[in-house]
Amino acid sequence: MLENLKMNCYCCSGKRFEACCQPFISGATKPATAEELMRSRYSAYSTAEVEYLFRTTHPATRQFHDRQALLEWANSTHWQKLEIISTVQGTATDKNGIVEFKAYFLDAENQPQIHHESSNFVKELGKWFFMDGKVLKEN
Repeated sequence: MLENLKMNCYCCSGKRFEACCQPFISGATKPATAEELMRSRYSAYSTAEVEYLFRTTHPATRQFHDRQALLEWANSTHWQKLEIISTVQGTATDKNGIVEFKAYFLDAENQPQIHHESSNFVKELGKWFFMDGKVLKEN
């Protein structure tokens, strides 16, 4: 991953990876908002950093996720772009937040896909966690 530090961040923030999501993924710092956590989780999928995905999933819902399946999906997918649609709460002073997003990618058969989701986040002891999400259908 070190060779990717000088490139633009996977999360499409316009910042460099080293100044955006990489410090969260490496554990050097923690996201201050639900949106920062959402963006860093997208970058973790893009770089197949499955341990970060588990660390940032709320302990109450971790058992519903399979490390190997996540790793296989992350590695078989070509992540293209993240689009944040909206956020509800999720600021540094909130305890809950919702982030609606679209993740654009090419699947294992190189077919374009869009994952459209509304994700719920909770903040406990100063740390944001992904709780769960609802997949939204495209119109």
